[in-house]
Amino acid sequence: MHYLKQILHQVKQTLIKEVIVGHHLVDNMYEICMQYGNDIFLVADENTAEFLSKKIFSKISHLIIPSNVIKPIAKPYVILNTSKVLSSQNSNVKIKEKRVWIPVPSYGMIPCKEMTLNRAASLETVDLVRNKSKDSDLIVAFGSGTVNDICKYASYLEGKNYISFPTAASMNGYTSANASILANGYKKSFVAHLPKAICIDTNIITNAPLRLTLSGFADFICRSTVQADWLLSHLLLGTEYNELPFTLVRDLEEILLKEYLALAKRSKKVTIFLMEALLISGLGMAISKGSYSASQGEHMIAHTMEMVTKDYSFSLHGEKIAVTMITMANLQEKILSIQNPIIKPINYFSIIPTLSAKVQKMNQHHTTWMSEDLAEHFGNTEFMKILKQKQILQQRIKEVIHSEWNNISSLIKQNLLPAKRLQKIFEDLSIPHLPEHLGWDEEQYCKAVSIAFTVRDRFTFLDLAHCMEESKVL
Repeated sequence: MHYLKQILHQVKQTLIKEVIVGHHLVDNMYEICMQYGNDIFLVADENTAEFLSKKIFSKISHLIIPSNVIKPIAKPYVILNTSKVLSSQNSNVKIKEKRVWIPVPSYGMIPCKEMTLNRAASLETVDLVRNKSKDSDLIVAFGSGTVNDICKYASYLEGKNYISFPTAASMNGYTSANASILANGYKKSFVAHLPKAICIDTNIITNAPLRLTLSGFADFICRSTVQADWLLSHLLLGTEYNELPFTLVRDLEEILLKEYLALAKRSKKVTIFLMEALLISGLGMAISKGSYSASQGEHMIAHTMEMVTKDYSFSLHGEKIAVTMITMANLQEKILSIQNPIIKPINYFSIIPTLSAKVQKMNQHHTTWMSEDLAEHFGNTEFMKILKQKQILQQRIKEVIHSEWNNISSLIKQNLLPAKRLQKIFEDLSIPHLPEHLGWDEEQYCKAVSIAFTVRDRFTFLDLAHCMEESKVL
């Protein structure tokens, strides 16, 4: 963790007191935790709890939450040279085949509400941890995304410290001050705080389910589309932009792009490089005072699809980002290839009708892609505020694009990873990267892409696509 420790030394505002790295840290969990609190409360899930001894559980108050079963493959598909996905049982084409993971649960992509709440980082679970840890002064997260989000937010609300024992290189949220929590059926980002310490057991990280590791790789490598979107906003609108988060991970990104196949072989060295890259990526959000350096258009599409499908438990976060990243990379390349784009005046409110009009249209045409509660989201006060602001912003970019587009596109292209290269990497690692790989309906997905620009108050290539006169950009 040479890169990470160097950065922590330089960036004091991160408030992470220590990063501990070792081969068998879990054996010394109790002694490590006692350095940060006297009355410890541990949260694990059914999978991660198996790493802990009865001795640990006898010493520490704890809660074990339900977990999803991580399977490497649920449904085989074949990717042909045409990039079209066909069922392997129906394909008689004699061509070199590449199988990919299709992590679709046998009970379907849209889980029942009760199952979602039990297995997701929900407000109900956060409240459960808060109540059970009332007599404790330290909360310990032993798990990956869900467990850490729960502990991060619960400890923040209670004004208690927490430390993190990550169990997989699966996401960059370990060092993020925000928590992704399911509230009223939808995932929302809540302000929380950073752990006082992060404890990396290299054996546990290396031997985590491969799907989790590859999901983390996809979550990290979206740096390319994220940086393009954030830089676009800065160059067109003068919004704040910080190059530092991307500079900090540049060396690790180069290593991972060169050695990515070693992840599938469970190389300890490369997996720990990925873990380090994810932790630094999370710190980049603290440096940026927001998720700007790690979440842009690709996350907005994924978030919209989660709202549409309510798929919060069974597809991994990085798998969704891999799919939406390919979409964004292709969109960015397409727009950047246009020599002299023409910006047209657009009424955003004509793209997304108001609630009453939307529900009325749904009833008239019997459409089912957008549920009534989702339609209600696209009519609430927060949404309308975002839409009004975007209406103002798009009026400001016409002159800038007319006079500066060549310079703008040239600067953005310098940091891009080509969409074809990203797709090749995902194919090599058998990471889902097309909507059908996750069981997403094509029509639903296309509509989600078209409205995803509305879910955050950020200007991305999704917004620019709606402003361009060139047909069929989206």
